[in-house]
Amino acid sequence: MAEPRQICLACFGLIDAAEAVCPRCGADLAALSGRAFGPKLLGALQHPLSEVRMRAVIALGWRGDPQAAAELERLAWRHPADVIEGLAVVDSLAQLDSAGQASLAVLAASHPAHAIRAAAHAALARPREENSR
Repeated sequence: MAEPRQICLACFGLIDAAEAVCPRCGADLAALSGRAFGPKLLGALQHPLSEVRMRAVIALGWRGDPQAAAELERLAWRHPADVIEGLAVVDSLAQLDSAGQASLAVLAASHPAHAIRAAAHAALARPREENSR
């Protein structure tokens, strides 16, 4: 029977459940687990599974944390062909303060996907109250 496994919250590697330190990246697993929810969501933007990233994108928009804007913008650039994820990033950025607006302006000006540029332009044109669904 296989040993129980866990996923490292730093490198997302599959490791033995008994490990206290990730053998792949050296992360202290207890310290990572004890992080506040916001930093965990920001870390999830690096996850290899798009479903996990998407949940984090949506949650960050709901939280309205302006510190998430730069990480959300970087995500849109890391996966430029993933238009669905990019549109969710635009929606979340639209729910943030001026930092979100600044990131929307960057995406509107130069993101390689037309749909992302158009959605960012539309979000910038709407009053902020409409973006905060």
